[in-house]
Amino acid sequence: FFTELLPASSFGLLWVPPIRVHGCLCSSHNSEDITDNSTPNIIDRQSDTKYGRGMSHISADLNEEDIIAYQDGTWYVDGNEIGDGSDPIVKYLQVDTIQLVWTHNCEHGVINGFDLMVANDNAGIASIEESGGAIVERGSYFVITNDYLQIGPEQILARIPTTSLQQNWKDTEREMLLTQVEFDPDEEITTS
Repeated sequence: FFTELLPASSFGLLWVPPIRVHGCLCSSHNSEDITDNSTPNIIDRQSDTKYGRGMSHISADLNEEDIIAYQDGTWYVDGNEIGDGSDPIVKYLQVDTIQLVWTHNCEHGVINGFDLMVANDNAGIASIEESGGAIVERGSYFVITNDYLQIGPEQILARIPTTSLQQNWKDTEREMLLTQVEFDPDEEITTS
């Protein structure tokens, strides 16, 4: 753990606690200060050509604390409809544990994690359930909830890069995760 002292004024030095950027520590809390050099701004999508099935599946690249977008309601595995039959919806999850086995052409198991809400600028927190899948904008925050979920690897649509911030949100201390990418769930839902 390290700290960085920054000049605050002629009165002395200001200590700015570091933030975590995918395992690295940075000392900025201002979303405007986070640039392409300090955090990866590339969304990894299961639909990208670099991903496939088995060991080539996006789930094989996941780490604890990664943020993922996943499809709930109805999704598809090898062209077969899976889920509860309701309309597809995109939700967001912070990965806590990964319990998967990968073979040459398939992946079996579960991913456990915390449900996320999305806050876009001054619009406040958008409840994923109520909003039908919140759009992630440049500068959006993911707010970690206490809801612990379990999903299958075939539900994963993408891994979204974030920067971890500690904020006081509505009088409750919650970790907030800042992103500098755009993600529109309507463009990501799989239909077959």
